[in-house]
Amino acid sequence: MHLSRPRAYRAIALLAAIAASTVVLAAPAFAGPTVTVRVEGEQSTLLPATTVTLGVPDPLNNCPANSVAAAINLATGGNWDHKSFTETILGETHSFAHSDTWAEWVDYKWGGGICNDLLNEGDEVVMVADLEPPPTFAASVLPLVVSEAPSVVPANSPVSVKVSIVHLPPGEVPPGSGTLEPAEGVTVSLGSVHVTTGPGGVANITPVGVGSQTLQATKAGDAPSKTLSICVHNGSDGNCGTQAPDAPLAAATPGSGAGGVFGSLNRYTGPYALVAASNGIGDGRVYARGHAPKLLSGSILAHNTVSSVSLELRRQYKRRCYAYDGLSERFKAARCGGGRFFKVSSGGLYSYLLPEALRPGRYVLDIQATDVAGNRTTLARGTSRLVFYVR
Repeated sequence: MHLSRPRAYRAIALLAAIAASTVVLAAPAFAGPTVTVRVEGEQSTLLPATTVTLGVPDPLNNCPANSVAAAINLATGGNWDHKSFTETILGETHSFAHSDTWAEWVDYKWGGGICNDLLNEGDEVVMVADLEPPPTFAASVLPLVVSEAPSVVPANSPVSVKVSIVHLPPGEVPPGSGTLEPAEGVTVSLGSVHVTTGPGGVANITPVGVGSQTLQATKAGDAPSKTLSICVHNGSDGNCGTQAPDAPLAAATPGSGAGGVFGSLNRYTGPYALVAASNGIGDGRVYARGHAPKLLSGSILAHNTVSSVSLELRRQYKRRCYAYDGLSERFKAARCGGGRFFKVSSGGLYSYLLPEALRPGRYVLDIQATDVAGNRTTLARGTSRLVFYVR
């Protein structure tokens, strides 16, 4: 986050200028992006991934309303020191007096300063307690990332999980640096089961029990991955959107359709009424140019018959935003965060082939499905919303 002593001095000078100001004009509120903030302390997670919607600047340091500083302020409820050169977050202090600092990561890229870095829809901020010895202040505690994992898995069957770690170039590191590389020797935990990644950062793990379970990757000396919620089912047991054989059926109602079809359905409306699972795109995955999947495909697990699947694909590159138009089959300039769904299937399986390879940028793929009972997918990161990158 802070790369050299001159940079630190500039940050301190900025704080002095703010403190000396007698009049600070409040920036007008705006409908900002929704982002997540996580704080990893020296010994434990101080703040799990917390979603906030930006709109106002941090009132004590006047950083922009869509800055990392404003996001930290909202996520912690103001429980930090409000310094651009941060020392204390949620009661834990790290300062240059002890060669400690808080390292800033935005979408697992090396940060350029919490007041300078501006956030976009879906960005992830991770603040990590770190040891950055002079003179380069390079990160020594690096974040782990679960780069590939299914969101819905069968019980008692091995599934593959891939773990990566952020790699930084040697020497002084410019903001925006960071690539994901496979991480071996990492402990992957799914509920009560623990395994270790091998070559390629891959671990095969067999879940025990059913229902929602927590997946996380950890290794001594590295920052743990964020926790992921994985749903485990044992066939058609009613978990994860599956239909239990003995599930009660609602009585048919007049006018509900030919033969009372709509009335005879189990109108389940819980959190797993419809669950999207992608076959090709990995949430958080970084693809080399020309190697991102052109085929967008997957399946929808549902209690009832799936009636429609639609996709929305957005791209951001160098602060310009684009949305894929399903009619013209190309990306068009759009407001950031704006796009339009296009239908790709009338059943539980979907497949759409893009006409050309994806260009560099940050992409957001949203999957929207409905069933004949009127249920609709809930937008959730890692299942119905996938964020990925092409470099």
